[in-house]
Amino acid sequence: MHQMPSLEPLFPDRGSSEGLTAQLVRKMRTAIQDGFFPPSTRLLPSRDLAKRLGVARNTVTMAFQQLIDEGYLEARTGSGTFVAAELPKVPALPHAAERAPHDPVDVLPHLAPSLRAIASTRGALRIGTPDLSAFPSRVWERLSRAAHAMPSEEHLGYRSQNGLLELRESIAQHLAQFRGIAAAPDQVAVVNGTQAALNVVAVMLAKPGEAVVIEDPCYPFARAAFELRGLTPLPVPVDEHGLKTAELPASARLAYVTPSHQFPIGGALPLMRRAQLLRWAQRANAYIIEDDYDSEFNALALPALQSLDSEERVIYVGTFSKTLAPGLRLGYIVAPPHLRAALHTASSVLTHGIGKSEQRVLAAFIRHGYFTRHIRRMSHMYARRRRILTDALRTFLPREFVLGPDQDGLHLSVLAPPDFDDVLATQTRLDDGQQLLALSVMCVKRTDCRGVILGIAGGGDAEIAPAARVVAQRLLDTLRRPAESVSRTGG
Repeated sequence: MHQMPSLEPLFPDRGSSEGLTAQLVRKMRTAIQDGFFPPSTRLLPSRDLAKRLGVARNTVTMAFQQLIDEGYLEARTGSGTFVAAELPKVPALPHAAERAPHDPVDVLPHLAPSLRAIASTRGALRIGTPDLSAFPSRVWERLSRAAHAMPSEEHLGYRSQNGLLELRESIAQHLAQFRGIAAAPDQVAVVNGTQAALNVVAVMLAKPGEAVVIEDPCYPFARAAFELRGLTPLPVPVDEHGLKTAELPASARLAYVTPSHQFPIGGALPLMRRAQLLRWAQRANAYIIEDDYDSEFNALALPALQSLDSEERVIYVGTFSKTLAPGLRLGYIVAPPHLRAALHTASSVLTHGIGKSEQRVLAAFIRHGYFTRHIRRMSHMYARRRRILTDALRTFLPREFVLGPDQDGLHLSVLAPPDFDDVLATQTRLDDGQQLLALSVMCVKRTDCRGVILGIAGGGDAEIAPAARVVAQRLLDTLRRPAESVSRTGG
Protein backbone atom coordinates (compact mmCIF):
# COMPACT_ATOMS: atom_id res chain seq x y z
CA MET A 1 0.00 0.00 0.00
CA HIS A 2 1.47 3.35 -1.05
CA GLN A 3 1.86 6.30 1.29
CA MET A 4 0.44 9.71 0.48
CA PRO A 5 3.13 11.68 -1.43
CA SER A 6 3.71 15.45 -1.41
CA LEU A 7 0.61 17.63 -1.64
CA GLU A 8 2.33 20.37 -3.66
CA PRO A 9 0.37 19.68 -6.89
CA LEU A 10 -2.91 20.19 -5.03
CA PHE A 11 -2.43 23.63 -3.50
CA PRO A 12 -5.03 26.08 -4.85
CA ASP A 13 -4.32 29.18 -6.92
CA ARG A 14 -5.90 31.98 -4.90
CA GLY A 15 -5.62 34.43 -7.81
CA SER A 16 -7.60 32.25 -10.21
CA SER A 17 -11.23 32.91 -11.09
CA GLU A 18 -11.81 29.14 -11.01
CA GLY A 19 -13.60 27.91 -7.85
CA LEU A 20 -11.62 26.07 -5.17
CA THR A 21 -13.59 22.83 -5.53
CA ALA A 22 -13.17 22.85 -9.34
CA GLN A 23 -9.44 23.55 -8.93
CA LEU A 24 -9.00 20.65 -6.48
CA VAL A 25 -10.90 18.23 -8.73
CA ARG A 26 -8.83 19.23 -11.76
CA LYS A 27 -5.49 19.13 -9.91
CA MET A 28 -6.18 15.74 -8.27
CA ARG A 29 -7.38 14.24 -11.55
CA THR A 30 -4.24 15.44 -13.34
CA ALA A 31 -1.98 14.17 -10.53
CA ILE A 32 -3.59 10.73 -10.68
CA GLN A 33 -3.42 10.58 -14.51
CA ASP A 34 0.26 11.61 -14.45
CA GLY A 35 1.11 8.92 -11.85
CA PHE A 36 1.94 11.39 -9.12
CA PHE A 37 -0.64 9.58 -6.95
CA PRO A 38 -0.25 5.89 -7.91
CA PRO A 39 -3.19 3.46 -7.84
CA SER A 40 -4.30 2.32 -4.36
CA THR A 41 -2.64 5.32 -2.68
CA ARG A 42 -4.46 6.17 0.56
CA LEU A 43 -5.43 9.84 0.74
CA LEU A 44 -5.44 11.93 3.86
CA PRO A 45 -8.78 12.19 5.66
CA SER A 46 -10.84 15.07 4.34
CA ARG A 47 -10.43 17.08 7.56
CA ASP A 48 -6.62 16.74 7.55
CA LEU A 49 -6.30 17.42 3.80
CA ALA A 50 -8.47 20.53 4.09
CA LYS A 51 -6.31 21.83 6.92
CA ARG A 52 -3.10 21.17 4.99
CA LEU A 53 -4.41 22.91 1.83
CA GLY A 54 -6.03 25.79 3.70
CA VAL A 55 -9.53 25.18 2.37
CA ALA A 56 -12.87 24.27 3.89
CA ARG A 57 -13.52 20.59 4.63
CA ASN A 58 -16.64 20.76 2.47
CA THR A 59 -14.43 21.71 -0.50
CA VAL A 60 -12.44 18.50 -0.07
CA THR A 61 -15.44 16.23 0.49
CA MET A 62 -17.17 17.61 -2.62
CA ALA A 63 -14.02 17.08 -4.68
CA PHE A 64 -13.62 13.53 -3.36
CA GLN A 65 -17.23 12.70 -4.23
CA GLN A 66 -16.89 13.96 -7.82
CA LEU A 67 -13.69 11.96 -8.37
CA ILE A 68 -15.36 8.88 -6.88
CA ASP A 69 -18.20 9.34 -9.34
CA GLU A 70 -15.68 9.65 -12.19
CA GLY A 71 -13.88 6.45 -11.09
CA TYR A 72 -10.58 8.03 -10.01
CA LEU A 73 -11.15 7.48 -6.25
CA GLU A 74 -12.88 4.81 -4.20
CA ALA A 75 -14.19 5.00 -0.62
CA ARG A 76 -13.52 1.96 1.60
CA THR A 77 -15.76 1.79 4.67
CA GLY A 78 -13.71 2.05 7.85
CA SER A 79 -10.42 2.53 5.93
CA GLY A 80 -10.69 5.91 4.14
CA THR A 81 -10.44 7.18 0.54
CA PHE A 82 -7.99 5.65 -1.95
CA VAL A 83 -6.88 6.20 -5.52
CA ALA A 84 -8.72 3.56 -7.58
CA ALA A 85 -6.79 0.39 -8.24
CA GLU A 86 -7.91 0.50 -11.90
CA LEU A 87 -8.18 3.97 -13.34
CA PRO A 88 -10.82 4.91 -15.95
CA LYS A 89 -9.69 4.67 -19.53
CA VAL A 90 -8.98 8.11 -20.98
CA PRO A 91 -8.81 8.18 -24.79
CA ALA A 92 -5.48 9.51 -26.00
CA LEU A 93 -5.72 12.75 -27.92
CA PRO A 94 -4.05 12.64 -31.33
CA HIS A 95 -1.23 15.01 -32.08
CA ALA A 96 -2.19 18.19 -33.88
CA ALA A 97 -0.76 16.84 -37.12
CA GLU A 98 -2.93 13.73 -36.80
CA ARG A 99 -6.20 15.52 -36.12
CA ALA A 100 -8.34 16.07 -39.16
CA PRO A 101 -9.37 19.74 -39.18
CA HIS A 102 -12.76 20.83 -40.39
CA ASP A 103 -12.74 21.49 -44.10
CA PRO A 104 -12.78 25.24 -44.72
CA VAL A 105 -15.65 26.75 -46.65
CA ASP A 106 -14.51 27.22 -50.23
CA VAL A 107 -15.63 30.82 -50.75
CA LEU A 108 -16.45 31.60 -54.39
CA PRO A 109 -13.72 29.40 -55.92
CA HIS A 110 -14.73 30.43 -59.44
CA LEU A 111 -13.95 34.06 -58.57
CA ALA A 112 -10.72 33.45 -56.68
CA PRO A 113 -8.40 33.95 -59.71
CA SER A 114 -9.90 37.32 -60.62
CA LEU A 115 -9.96 38.53 -57.00
CA ARG A 116 -6.31 37.60 -56.56
CA ALA A 117 -5.34 39.10 -59.89
CA ILE A 118 -6.93 42.49 -59.29
CA ALA A 119 -5.29 42.73 -55.87
CA SER A 120 -1.80 41.79 -57.08
CA THR A 121 -0.99 44.32 -59.77
CA ARG A 122 2.41 45.98 -59.33
CA GLY A 123 4.58 48.63 -60.90
CA ALA A 124 4.22 52.02 -62.53
CA LEU A 125 1.02 51.02 -64.37
CA ARG A 126 -0.68 49.15 -61.52
CA ILE A 127 -4.37 49.74 -60.94
CA GLY A 128 -6.51 50.31 -57.88
CA THR A 129 -4.84 53.14 -55.98
CA PRO A 130 -4.35 56.88 -56.45
CA ASP A 131 -0.93 58.51 -56.25
CA LEU A 132 -0.42 58.40 -52.49
CA SER A 133 2.67 60.60 -52.71
CA ALA A 134 0.31 63.47 -53.55
CA PHE A 135 -1.85 62.98 -50.46
CA PRO A 136 -2.38 66.39 -48.74
CA SER A 137 -0.55 65.32 -45.58
CA ARG A 138 0.09 68.75 -44.06
CA VAL A 139 -3.50 69.91 -44.32
CA TRP A 140 -4.75 66.56 -43.07
CA GLU A 141 -2.39 66.65 -40.10
CA ARG A 142 -3.48 70.16 -39.14
CA LEU A 143 -7.15 69.21 -39.34
CA SER A 144 -6.42 66.05 -37.34
CA ARG A 145 -4.93 68.07 -34.49
CA ALA A 146 -8.00 70.27 -34.43
CA ALA A 147 -10.32 67.26 -34.52
CA HIS A 148 -8.63 65.74 -31.48
CA ALA A 149 -8.33 69.00 -29.53
CA MET A 150 -11.97 69.48 -28.52
CA PRO A 151 -13.91 66.20 -28.61
CA SER A 152 -17.60 66.64 -28.04
CA GLU A 153 -19.97 64.25 -26.26
CA GLU A 154 -21.01 62.91 -29.67
CA HIS A 155 -17.42 62.00 -30.49
CA LEU A 156 -16.77 60.40 -27.10
CA GLY A 157 -19.87 58.20 -27.13
CA TYR A 158 -20.67 55.09 -29.16
CA ARG A 159 -19.97 55.37 -32.85
CA SER A 160 -22.89 56.33 -35.04
CA GLN A 161 -23.47 53.40 -37.39
CA ASN A 162 -24.54 55.77 -40.15
CA GLY A 163 -21.66 58.22 -39.81
CA LEU A 164 -21.17 61.54 -38.08
CA LEU A 165 -23.79 64.09 -38.99
CA GLU A 166 -21.16 66.69 -39.94
CA LEU A 167 -19.61 64.29 -42.48
CA ARG A 168 -22.98 63.29 -43.91
CA GLU A 169 -23.80 66.99 -44.28
CA SER A 170 -20.49 67.64 -46.05
CA ILE A 171 -21.03 64.71 -48.43
CA ALA A 172 -24.57 65.84 -49.25
CA GLN A 173 -23.36 69.39 -49.99
CA HIS A 174 -20.51 68.12 -52.16
CA LEU A 175 -22.81 65.87 -54.20
CA ALA A 176 -25.34 68.64 -54.67
CA GLN A 177 -22.64 70.96 -56.01
CA PHE A 178 -20.68 68.56 -58.21
CA ARG A 179 -23.06 65.71 -59.13
CA GLY A 180 -26.45 67.41 -59.05
CA ILE A 181 -27.78 65.03 -56.39
CA ALA A 182 -30.32 66.52 -53.99
CA ALA A 183 -30.12 64.43 -50.82
CA ALA A 184 -30.69 65.19 -47.16
CA PRO A 185 -28.00 64.09 -44.69
CA ASP A 186 -30.28 61.37 -43.32
CA GLN A 187 -30.27 59.74 -46.76
CA VAL A 188 -26.49 59.25 -46.44
CA ALA A 189 -24.72 56.40 -44.63
CA VAL A 190 -20.93 56.40 -44.17
CA VAL A 191 -19.39 52.93 -44.61
CA ASN A 192 -15.99 51.27 -44.97
CA GLY A 193 -15.57 51.84 -48.70
CA THR A 194 -17.30 50.59 -51.83
CA GLN A 195 -17.22 46.91 -50.90
CA ALA A 196 -19.00 47.57 -47.62
CA ALA A 197 -21.53 49.73 -49.46
CA LEU A 198 -22.35 46.93 -51.90
CA ASN A 199 -22.78 44.45 -49.06
CA VAL A 200 -25.20 46.80 -47.29
CA VAL A 201 -27.25 47.48 -50.42
CA ALA A 202 -27.43 43.80 -51.37
CA VAL A 203 -28.76 42.86 -47.93
CA MET A 204 -31.08 45.85 -47.85
CA LEU A 205 -32.76 45.27 -51.20
CA ALA A 206 -32.49 41.63 -52.27
CA LYS A 207 -33.14 38.13 -50.99
CA PRO A 208 -31.01 35.08 -51.76
CA GLY A 209 -31.97 33.60 -55.09
CA GLU A 210 -33.03 36.90 -56.67
CA ALA A 211 -31.28 38.19 -59.77
CA VAL A 212 -28.85 41.09 -60.13
CA VAL A 213 -27.77 42.54 -63.47
CA ILE A 214 -24.01 43.03 -63.67
CA GLU A 215 -21.79 44.34 -66.42
CA ASP A 216 -19.79 41.86 -68.49
CA PRO A 217 -16.87 42.21 -67.91
CA CYS A 218 -17.43 43.36 -64.35
CA TYR A 219 -15.53 44.56 -61.28
CA PRO A 220 -15.00 41.15 -59.63
CA PHE A 221 -15.31 42.34 -56.03
CA ALA A 222 -18.77 43.70 -56.79
CA ARG A 223 -19.79 40.39 -58.31
CA ALA A 224 -18.40 38.63 -55.23
CA ALA A 225 -20.48 40.79 -52.89
CA PHE A 226 -23.67 39.83 -54.70
CA GLU A 227 -22.87 36.13 -54.98
CA LEU A 228 -21.98 35.91 -51.29
CA ARG A 229 -25.46 37.26 -50.63
CA GLY A 230 -26.82 34.38 -52.71
CA LEU A 231 -27.91 36.53 -55.64
CA THR A 232 -27.90 35.21 -59.19
CA PRO A 233 -25.79 37.35 -61.55
CA LEU A 234 -27.28 38.17 -64.95
CA PRO A 235 -24.39 39.44 -67.11
CA VAL A 236 -25.14 42.09 -69.73
CA PRO A 237 -22.31 42.94 -72.14
CA VAL A 238 -20.68 46.35 -72.38
CA ASP A 239 -19.18 48.14 -75.33
CA GLU A 240 -17.16 51.33 -75.65
CA HIS A 241 -20.14 53.26 -74.27
CA GLY A 242 -20.78 51.06 -71.24
CA LEU A 243 -23.73 48.79 -70.51
CA LYS A 244 -25.76 47.71 -73.54
CA THR A 245 -29.12 48.74 -72.14
CA ALA A 246 -30.96 47.27 -75.13
CA GLU A 247 -29.93 43.80 -73.87
CA LEU A 248 -31.26 44.15 -70.32
CA PRO A 249 -33.32 41.14 -69.17
CA ALA A 250 -37.06 41.37 -68.66
CA SER A 251 -36.72 41.36 -64.89
CA ALA A 252 -34.22 41.46 -62.05
CA ARG A 253 -34.17 42.75 -58.51
CA LEU A 254 -31.04 44.89 -58.89
CA ALA A 255 -28.70 46.25 -61.54
CA TYR A 256 -25.11 47.23 -60.76
CA VAL A 257 -23.46 49.72 -63.13
CA THR A 258 -20.37 51.95 -63.32
CA PRO A 259 -21.80 54.64 -65.62
CA SER A 260 -19.17 57.38 -65.26
CA HIS A 261 -16.18 55.20 -66.19
CA GLN A 262 -16.98 51.56 -66.86
CA PHE A 263 -14.64 49.16 -65.14
CA PRO A 264 -12.71 47.50 -66.69
CA ILE A 265 -13.15 48.37 -70.38
CA GLY A 266 -13.88 52.08 -69.96
CA GLY A 267 -16.45 54.34 -71.51
CA ALA A 268 -19.19 56.54 -70.10
CA LEU A 269 -22.86 55.62 -70.33
CA PRO A 270 -24.54 58.11 -72.72
CA LEU A 271 -27.63 60.05 -71.67
CA MET A 272 -29.86 57.98 -73.96
CA ARG A 273 -28.73 54.73 -72.32
CA ARG A 274 -29.10 56.26 -68.87
CA ALA A 275 -32.70 57.08 -69.69
CA GLN A 276 -33.24 53.55 -71.03
CA LEU A 277 -31.78 52.07 -67.86
CA LEU A 278 -34.08 54.16 -65.66
CA ARG A 279 -37.12 53.16 -67.73
CA TRP A 280 -36.10 49.50 -67.45
CA ALA A 281 -35.88 49.81 -63.63
CA GLN A 282 -39.40 51.21 -63.56
CA ARG A 283 -40.81 48.43 -65.78
CA ALA A 284 -38.96 45.67 -63.92
CA ASN A 285 -39.68 47.17 -60.49
CA ALA A 286 -35.93 47.01 -59.87
CA TYR A 287 -33.31 49.15 -58.16
CA ILE A 288 -30.08 50.42 -59.71
CA ILE A 289 -26.80 50.58 -57.81
CA GLU A 290 -24.82 53.46 -59.29
CA ASP A 291 -21.12 53.02 -58.52
CA ASP A 292 -19.91 56.49 -59.53
CA TYR A 293 -16.35 55.29 -59.96
CA ASP A 294 -13.89 57.91 -61.28
CA SER A 295 -16.51 60.64 -61.79
CA GLU A 296 -14.42 63.16 -59.82
CA PHE A 297 -11.62 62.97 -62.40
CA ASN A 298 -13.82 63.21 -65.47
CA ALA A 299 -13.91 66.80 -66.69
CA LEU A 300 -16.96 66.05 -68.86
CA ALA A 301 -18.83 63.82 -66.41
CA LEU A 302 -22.44 63.27 -67.38
CA PRO A 303 -25.16 63.83 -64.76
CA ALA A 304 -25.33 61.16 -62.09
CA LEU A 305 -28.06 58.59 -62.61
CA GLN A 306 -29.54 59.50 -59.25
CA SER A 307 -29.87 63.13 -60.32
CA LEU A 308 -32.02 61.95 -63.27
CA ASP A 309 -34.10 59.54 -61.21
CA SER A 310 -37.64 60.68 -60.53
CA GLU A 311 -38.88 57.22 -59.47
CA GLU A 312 -36.51 56.71 -56.51
CA ARG A 313 -34.90 53.68 -58.12
CA VAL A 314 -31.19 54.59 -57.81
CA ILE A 315 -28.89 53.96 -54.85
CA TYR A 316 -25.71 55.99 -55.22
CA VAL A 317 -22.36 54.60 -54.01
CA GLY A 318 -19.21 56.67 -53.65
CA THR A 319 -15.79 56.30 -52.08
CA PHE A 320 -12.78 58.35 -51.01
CA SER A 321 -10.40 55.45 -51.70
CA LYS A 322 -9.59 56.64 -55.23
CA THR A 323 -9.73 60.37 -54.57
CA LEU A 324 -7.73 60.45 -51.32
CA ALA A 325 -6.40 57.12 -50.05
CA PRO A 326 -7.74 53.57 -49.73
CA GLY A 327 -6.29 53.32 -46.23
CA LEU A 328 -8.94 55.74 -44.95
CA ARG A 329 -11.60 53.06 -45.62
CA LEU A 330 -14.29 55.69 -46.10
CA GLY A 331 -17.16 55.43 -48.53
CA TYR A 332 -20.84 56.27 -48.53
CA ILE A 333 -24.29 55.30 -49.73
CA VAL A 334 -27.03 57.72 -50.77
CA ALA A 335 -30.48 56.12 -50.73
CA PRO A 336 -33.80 57.52 -52.00
CA PRO A 337 -36.01 59.01 -49.26
CA HIS A 338 -38.28 55.98 -48.96
CA LEU A 339 -35.27 53.73 -48.21
CA ARG A 340 -33.82 55.81 -45.38
CA ALA A 341 -35.04 53.55 -42.60
CA ALA A 342 -33.89 50.39 -44.40
CA LEU A 343 -30.48 51.95 -45.07
CA HIS A 344 -29.99 52.90 -41.44
CA THR A 345 -30.99 49.43 -40.23
CA ALA A 346 -28.78 47.56 -42.72
CA SER A 347 -25.73 49.75 -42.14
CA SER A 348 -26.16 49.47 -38.37
CA VAL A 349 -26.23 45.68 -38.53
CA LEU A 350 -23.48 45.19 -41.11
CA THR A 351 -20.94 47.83 -40.08
CA HIS A 352 -19.15 48.35 -36.80
CA GLY A 353 -18.85 52.06 -37.22
CA ILE A 354 -15.88 54.07 -38.42
CA GLY A 355 -13.42 56.02 -36.33
CA LYS A 356 -14.96 59.36 -35.50
CA SER A 357 -11.67 61.21 -35.75
CA GLU A 358 -11.22 60.25 -39.41
CA GLN A 359 -14.81 61.24 -40.15
CA ARG A 360 -14.40 64.57 -38.41
CA VAL A 361 -11.19 65.34 -40.31
CA LEU A 362 -12.75 64.41 -43.65
CA ALA A 363 -15.82 66.53 -42.93
CA ALA A 364 -13.62 69.57 -42.29
CA PHE A 365 -11.50 68.73 -45.35
CA ILE A 366 -14.59 68.86 -47.55
CA ARG A 367 -16.27 71.77 -45.78
CA HIS A 368 -13.26 74.10 -46.06
CA GLY A 369 -12.79 73.44 -49.78
CA TYR A 370 -9.62 71.34 -49.54
CA PHE A 371 -11.24 68.34 -51.18
CA THR A 372 -12.31 70.34 -54.23
CA ARG A 373 -8.82 71.80 -54.61
CA HIS A 374 -7.23 68.38 -54.20
CA ILE A 375 -9.48 66.89 -56.89
CA ARG A 376 -8.68 69.75 -59.26
CA ARG A 377 -4.93 69.30 -58.74
CA MET A 378 -5.05 65.52 -59.11
CA SER A 379 -7.25 65.74 -62.20
CA HIS A 380 -4.64 67.86 -63.98
CA MET A 381 -1.86 65.48 -62.94
CA TYR A 382 -3.75 62.34 -63.99
CA ALA A 383 -4.77 63.89 -67.32
CA ARG A 384 -1.11 64.64 -68.05
CA ARG A 385 -0.04 61.11 -67.17
CA ARG A 386 -2.84 59.68 -69.26
CA ARG A 387 -1.58 61.62 -72.30
CA ILE A 388 1.93 60.31 -71.70
CA LEU A 389 0.62 56.74 -71.47
CA THR A 390 -1.62 56.87 -74.53
CA ASP A 391 1.11 58.53 -76.64
CA ALA A 392 3.60 55.86 -75.58
CA LEU A 393 1.21 52.99 -76.23
CA ARG A 394 0.31 54.31 -79.67
CA THR A 395 4.01 54.39 -80.44
CA PHE A 396 5.00 50.99 -79.05
CA LEU A 397 1.92 48.77 -79.39
CA PRO A 398 1.66 46.33 -82.29
CA ARG A 399 -1.16 47.16 -84.69
CA GLU A 400 -3.18 44.16 -83.48
CA PHE A 401 -3.88 45.97 -80.20
CA VAL A 402 -6.14 48.99 -79.74
CA LEU A 403 -6.75 51.31 -76.82
CA GLY A 404 -10.07 51.24 -75.03
CA PRO A 405 -12.22 54.36 -74.61
CA ASP A 406 -9.94 57.32 -73.98
CA GLN A 407 -11.43 59.37 -71.18
CA ASP A 408 -10.33 60.84 -67.90
CA GLY A 409 -9.89 58.48 -64.96
CA LEU A 410 -7.44 56.15 -63.29
CA HIS A 411 -7.34 53.22 -65.71
CA LEU A 412 -7.08 52.45 -69.41
CA SER A 413 -7.80 49.19 -71.23
CA VAL A 414 -5.67 47.75 -74.00
CA LEU A 415 -7.85 45.50 -76.16
CA ALA A 416 -6.35 42.47 -77.86
CA PRO A 417 -7.58 40.13 -80.62
CA PRO A 418 -10.26 37.68 -79.44
CA ASP A 419 -7.86 34.71 -79.55
CA PHE A 420 -5.07 36.46 -77.61
CA ASP A 421 -3.96 34.64 -74.45
CA ASP A 422 -4.03 37.52 -71.97
CA VAL A 423 -3.76 35.17 -68.99
CA LEU A 424 -0.46 33.88 -70.35
CA ALA A 425 0.70 37.45 -70.89
CA THR A 426 0.04 38.34 -67.26
CA GLN A 427 1.11 35.15 -65.50
CA THR A 428 4.59 36.41 -64.64
CA ARG A 429 6.00 39.79 -63.79
CA LEU A 430 7.59 41.91 -66.47
CA ASP A 431 11.32 42.61 -66.55
CA ASP A 432 10.81 45.92 -64.74
CA GLY A 433 8.74 44.31 -61.95
CA GLN A 434 5.29 45.16 -63.26
CA GLN A 435 2.42 42.73 -62.68
CA LEU A 436 -0.40 43.22 -65.17
CA LEU A 437 -4.11 42.43 -64.98
CA ALA A 438 -5.78 40.36 -67.69
CA LEU A 439 -9.12 41.58 -68.99
CA SER A 440 -10.56 38.11 -69.54
CA VAL A 441 -10.46 37.15 -65.83
CA MET A 442 -13.13 39.80 -65.20
CA CYS A 443 -15.55 38.43 -67.77
CA VAL A 444 -18.65 36.56 -66.66
CA LYS A 445 -19.83 34.78 -69.82
CA ARG A 446 -18.02 36.59 -72.58
CA THR A 447 -15.08 34.96 -74.31
CA ASP A 448 -14.31 37.79 -76.74
CA CYS A 449 -12.74 40.22 -74.24
CA ARG A 450 -8.96 39.92 -74.16
CA GLY A 451 -6.31 42.44 -73.21
CA VAL A 452 -4.81 44.14 -70.17
CA ILE A 453 -5.86 46.91 -67.79
CA LEU A 454 -3.35 49.64 -67.00
CA GLY A 455 -3.38 52.32 -64.33
CA ILE A 456 -1.91 55.81 -64.46
CA ALA A 457 -1.35 56.59 -60.79
CA GLY A 458 1.27 54.02 -59.80
CA GLY A 459 4.34 55.88 -61.02
CA GLY A 460 5.60 59.34 -61.81
CA ASP A 461 5.57 61.02 -65.21
CA ALA A 462 9.06 59.79 -66.11
CA GLU A 463 8.19 56.14 -65.36
CA ILE A 464 5.14 55.83 -67.57
CA ALA A 465 6.62 55.71 -71.09
CA PRO A 466 9.36 53.19 -70.23
CA ALA A 467 6.78 51.02 -68.46
CA ALA A 468 4.50 51.22 -71.52
CA ARG A 469 7.34 50.05 -73.74
CA VAL A 470 7.89 46.98 -71.55
CA VAL A 471 4.16 46.21 -71.57
CA ALA A 472 4.01 46.51 -75.37
CA GLN A 473 6.94 44.12 -75.71
CA ARG A 474 5.27 41.52 -73.47
CA LEU A 475 2.07 41.73 -75.49
CA LEU A 476 4.01 41.33 -78.72
CA ASP A 477 5.97 38.36 -77.37
CA THR A 478 2.78 36.64 -76.26
CA LEU A 479 1.10 37.34 -79.58
CA ARG A 480 3.98 35.71 -81.49
CA ARG A 481 4.38 32.69 -79.23
CA PRO A 482 1.67 30.45 -80.72
CA ALA A 483 2.83 31.14 -84.27
CA GLU A 484 6.47 30.40 -83.38
CA SER A 485 5.41 27.15 -81.64
CA VAL A 486 3.47 26.00 -84.70
CA SER A 487 6.39 26.90 -86.95
CA ARG A 488 8.87 24.87 -84.87
CA THR A 489 6.52 21.90 -84.75
CA GLY A 490 5.96 21.96 -88.49
CA GLY A 491 9.67 22.24 -89.19
